[in-house]
Amino acid sequence: MPLLGKIDPDGPVLIKEIEEFRQFLTKNPRGERKEFLPFFAKHPQLGAYLGTMNDKAAAGTYFATEVSLWGDFTCDLVAGDQSTKAFVFVEFEDASPTSLFQKITGRKNNLWATRVEHGVSQVIDWLFRISSEGTSNQMERDFGARQITPMGLVVVGRSSEVSAYDRQRLDWRSKNTAIQGAKLAILTYDDLLEWLQGRAAMLRDLSRAANP
Repeated sequence: MPLLGKIDPDGPVLIKEIEEFRQFLTKNPRGERKEFLPFFAKHPQLGAYLGTMNDKAAAGTYFATEVSLWGDFTCDLVAGDQSTKAFVFVEFEDASPTSLFQKITGRKNNLWATRVEHGVSQVIDWLFRISSEGTSNQMERDFGARQITPMGLVVVGRSSEVSAYDRQRLDWRSKNTAIQGAKLAILTYDDLLEWLQGRAAMLRDLSRAANP
């Protein structure tokens, strides 16, 4: 059985699923395993589209949740483009008020929280495992290529619970983190929605241009 399922991109369905994600977030979900992961598992167009966060991916055409990396680690979601050999490996963490930063008595600046550090460590382990697999037959069977361009993504917390200064720290870390050349981004669930809504607007504009 292929590691990832083939997805035929469907713009109208994707736009619908992005709106459902917006509505989902208004309910203030908090749990990784009980809420976020099941949501994305039930929205394959949305999940597959996350693959386009990798700059090398032309489209999000392959997708799966709870993907085992050769029995060593399990990714919450993997999506990408087999034709360009580019994939995004996603870790969903929870969205509690202290998922990203924690206040420490007597300390001027907040500490990075356990949940976000756990998520980053998880993704680093995945990138390590992908690198150590090398150009094996198994790599080609699972990803359609002996060498891929991976990107890691940690989605955690809500933007409203991050101070202005901590927001700068989060954005800087997300922009500047790379592991052996592979980008590792950190987004809140609200950041992810904003990115998706921007893409939905582009799809609507393209549809209007094609059907004046």
